[in-house]
Amino acid sequence: MGLFDFIFNSKKKEQERLRLEEEKRHQKLEQERIARERERRLEENRRKEQERQARLKAEHEQAESLQPFTFKSNCHQRYENGTPVKDLQECLRTISVVKNTNGCPGYRLQPGIGYIVKIYNDDLGKPNMSDKPMKVVRKTDTSVELRGFPIEAQSPFGWQEVDYSVYGLNIHYEHGKVSKCVLHMYDRNTFIEYRVKNTQPLKKAEVNNTSSSECEQYAQMAKKAAEDGNTSMAQQYGFKVYQSIISNPSQIDIIRDTENVALALGKLMEGEFFTDNDSILKAVGLTYYFLCKAIETTSEKDPYLYVYRFSTIWEYNKVFYHLFAHSEGVNYNPNPFDVFGQSSTAVYDHHMQGMQMADVLTEPRVSRLDPALGNIFNQMYARYSSTPSQQIINLGNKYHEQVYSYLKQKVKSHDFNF
Repeated sequence: MGLFDFIFNSKKKEQERLRLEEEKRHQKLEQERIARERERRLEENRRKEQERQARLKAEHEQAESLQPFTFKSNCHQRYENGTPVKDLQECLRTISVVKNTNGCPGYRLQPGIGYIVKIYNDDLGKPNMSDKPMKVVRKTDTSVELRGFPIEAQSPFGWQEVDYSVYGLNIHYEHGKVSKCVLHMYDRNTFIEYRVKNTQPLKKAEVNNTSSSECEQYAQMAKKAAEDGNTSMAQQYGFKVYQSIISNPSQIDIIRDTENVALALGKLMEGEFFTDNDSILKAVGLTYYFLCKAIETTSEKDPYLYVYRFSTIWEYNKVFYHLFAHSEGVNYNPNPFDVFGQSSTAVYDHHMQGMQMADVLTEPRVSRLDPALGNIFNQMYARYSSTPSQQIINLGNKYHEQVYSYLKQKVKSHDFNF
């Protein structure tokens, strides 16, 4: 190897060394860049997760939040095994729900946990029950459900654990105002509904009002009472709507505000105004007719049209046995069986389930506005969940149309003997 070759090879080796060092430097810089990018992404993900957790916490707190209130009840009804016992008790009770800010005397309860439910007997001037710590377990557009929980309570024998999950309080709202409170004693299958019975005199419709019929005027008054949170007054005006139609059927031919009349009658059917079968049949038939007509003719439908139609079918199913039979030109007889071994009652029950499921599938807000109806729907739908929703809607609407068409003919001739 000559001198020239030696120098050339040495230079080549040096260049190779420098190239390798430069590659290592670039690799190191790239690794550092990748590490920084990874750390930046991790930091971004941590930040997003913190924001998500904070949002979920806020949503959870909002979902479980309850505005403290005091509700003055002037009557209550006790139910045992779903049946009212005694009569409506007209007496004063105060139901209040307050935030737990300082615990609750007599219990080992940390401040900030849940709410304290108090019921006061105004007639005797003393508590009606001991204060009960409870937590929000469900919240919808129109109700909040509170439930007790296991807790240590002070007794003559020291601190003992008691399970207050056997107690619950359902709070019902009408246009954002408390309209009714229901105290549940689940271990006894007993509950007490604390209500407000309207004692104010009702207004009278204007006899010479040419812009609206008498029943429409009462329907407007029912709407105003409901918006004020006065459920009792709204129901009483709904009863006025019913009485007005019965006494002067010709009004039906000129009613323009069908939706309000339907809503007033729907509100009426939530109350307890009828005892004889004839009046119940007329009231249910008229209510269902107006609800169907409002749903048929109104473009922007109030979801309560569907709520009341669902609840009317559910609460007065025996009336619908007769309506279905009469719509088929026969009298209802629960005894005979068809060739498939089904009684007419079982067949009509199936029809009514289709009608109810169709209403909720068409207007899902029913479940939020009335959770009890939502639960009924869920139990029904579980048996038909494999059936396409549109098929259920079409079938349910077919049965709605069957009963509605029958009622239309009767109402058109002012014949309320449904």
